[in-house]
Amino acid sequence: MKLLFLLIVFLSTYVGVAQSNQQPNTPVQILVGTRAPDERRRGPVNSGILNMKVINELTTAYPQKAKEQKIQGTVEVHLLINEDGEVIFASPLSGPEELWAESVRASVSARFKPMTLAGKPTKVTGRIILEFKNGEVIFPKWGVRMKHQAEPDRPLLEVT
Repeated sequence: MKLLFLLIVFLSTYVGVAQSNQQPNTPVQILVGTRAPDERRRGPVNSGILNMKVINELTTAYPQKAKEQKIQGTVEVHLLINEDGEVIFASPLSGPEELWAESVRASVSARFKPMTLAGKPTKVTGRIILEFKNGEVIFPKWGVRMKHQAEPDRPLLEVT
């Protein structure tokens, strides 16, 4: 009996030592795989306001209920764009809730020039802005414009 007990202890110690020399796989390594130490994974690049980067014409209609209730406003939609320039996720950030569905519908139809980072195609996040005024949907193709308060004719920051 004593011999059997010593044999079990010896074998379990031997197996434990043999397994401790192997690198354990984490659940993430099992699902995604391992990578080389010099390989760097990158998430999507944040690109700010994307209105000026849309390459197709957005077509959207003013929601009938919102038009009847005279609801107006600016809707900002957060986008995730894949490596091919297609919108794969859209979520409204601000603006009247009655205009959100149409804003998301228009945003999903937007197409962008594919972006690259270090020569490789990459996903991009950003925002798109739609203005609903007087029964019309305005899609401004501008960047940020701010005027200096002391000198109104001189642009302080102008991106077009």
